[in-house]
Formats: sequence, C-alpha cells, structure tokens
Amino acid sequence: MQVKPDQRANLCREYYSALISALRHVAYRCGYALAVHGSLKRDIDLIAAPWRDTAIDAHSLIESLKVATESIFGLARTRKADEGNMPERKPCGRLAWSFYLTYDDHGPYLDISVMPKVPEKKR
Repeated sequence: MQVKPDQRANLCREYYSALISALRHVAYRCGYALAVHGSLKRDIDLIAAPWRDTAIDAHSLIESLKVATESIFGLARTRKADEGNMPERKPCGRLAWSFYLTYDDHGPYLDISVMPKVPEKKR
C-alpha cells in the first residue's frame, strides 16, 4: 500500500523526532556532528561531518547509526534496488547510504551523507 505524500511527510517528521537525539549522540561518540537538511517530506536527510581527528571511518559510523535506528524502530533496511550500490559516491567526496524505516519502499527512510575525513597537514 502506497503512503500518500502528506501522510509520508507526517511520518518523516514523527520518525525524525523519535530518532534525532539518539543518532546525534551516537554520531558525537563516533567523532561526528550530525545535522538535518531538507524538508522532511519524503525522507530524513542527514549529513555527518567529522568533528574530531579521532573520528571513526564512515562505514563504521553508518553501522553504528543503523544499529541505533534498529534498536528504536526495529528496522533499518536497505532497499533491494540499492543492494550492492552503497555507499553512493556524491560530490565533494561524500558517501551516502539509505535505510528504509518501513517494510515497503513507500515509507520514510534515512538518507545519510558522510563527509570525508581530511588528513591534518603537517606543520
């Protein structure tokens, strides 16, 4: 059953409210700042930026965020069409992952972009 656009937006905002504090805490513990961008109408767009030199790698961060999401909602699944295509390479070196929060492909999903760590220049 396909979710109507306004109903999907309501679910996105509801899921965002339930998730954001926990995900920000996980990101912080992993050395990242986590922020939302976008309208929260179709998906929950998040961007993670390394905040400390000791930040873990992007793949480990995503796994930690996925585990936290699963512990809250019981589900954070990769769409069949996306299997083998993640992370998706984005401009400026970003890597992006998507995780659906429902059992169908019509509900809200997390779209998380992680900025690359830049090695500190030697002085």
